[in-house]
Amino acid sequence: VGLDSPASLYAMLRGMQGRGYRMDPLPPDSDALMHELIDRGAYDQDYLSAEQMKNAAARVPAQRYQAWFDELPEALRDKMLQRWGQPPGGAYVDGDELVFSGLDYGNVFVALQPPRGYGMDPDAIYHTPDLPPTHHYYALYRWLRDDWRADAIVHVGKHGTLEWLPGKGVGLSQNCFPDALLGDMPLFYPFIVNDPGEGSQAKRRGHAVIIDHLTPTMTTADSYGPLAQLTQLVDEYYQVELLDPNKLPLLQQQIWDLIKEAKLDTDLAAMLKHDHDHDHDHEHHHDHDHSHDHPHGGH
Repeated sequence: VGLDSPASLYAMLRGMQGRGYRMDPLPPDSDALMHELIDRGAYDQDYLSAEQMKNAAARVPAQRYQAWFDELPEALRDKMLQRWGQPPGGAYVDGDELVFSGLDYGNVFVALQPPRGYGMDPDAIYHTPDLPPTHHYYALYRWLRDDWRADAIVHVGKHGTLEWLPGKGVGLSQNCFPDALLGDMPLFYPFIVNDPGEGSQAKRRGHAVIIDHLTPTMTTADSYGPLAQLTQLVDEYYQVELLDPNKLPLLQQQIWDLIKEAKLDTDLAAMLKHDHDHDHDHEHHHDHDHSHDHPHGGH
């Protein structure tokens, strides 16, 4: 929604560095920063490697997490136990430790917000109003608060999941998950100015201080380079088809040369293979269609 989160994060780090915050050497740019962060484990269980687990930037022993868990109100503990089982849970655990993706630069710890759930539809994880956070999710916010001893948290990117955790819509109590996780930790939240509805959620449910950013200027993308030439040649092809078909072979060759130059032929090959596989599956289905042998006519 108009915020380049990695570039904005990098600009913030540089700005803080210029104002005297201690920063260990930063990567050369925001792309490098993102790659470093993902190399520490990106919470995608399909790709999370044992090496990433070992290289985790922060770790919490299960025994310490158990003490944090025991401090939650009983109503919240019951919801987490019912959904995610006994601490420390079943995800992002290495041995007897919960592990977190992050980069410690001295006065700043850059982390990925953990997924609110796992093993289910991603949309449900984001938006189901009664889904409690995982043990791992709660552990990161407590670790930031109690072990790393953060003075404030900045959520970069719209929107996160903390302000959508179960609890009241306004006037939250200790029995509401956002309040239980944040405590009295100050929270700053760069947020797009044209979405006050979701910005209000962050303020009402996460006591966030919203720092609005403008929507970016918009322009028409249009075609460019070989793609613009290709558009022109295809238009010519259809005109020639009607007016002078003898020229079609020449245009076909020019179009194909341009497709190869723009490396569209690799995409086309994949599309053609997909279509071929689909046709093959279709034929295969009919070859084995014995529905007429069945008294009810179905599979």
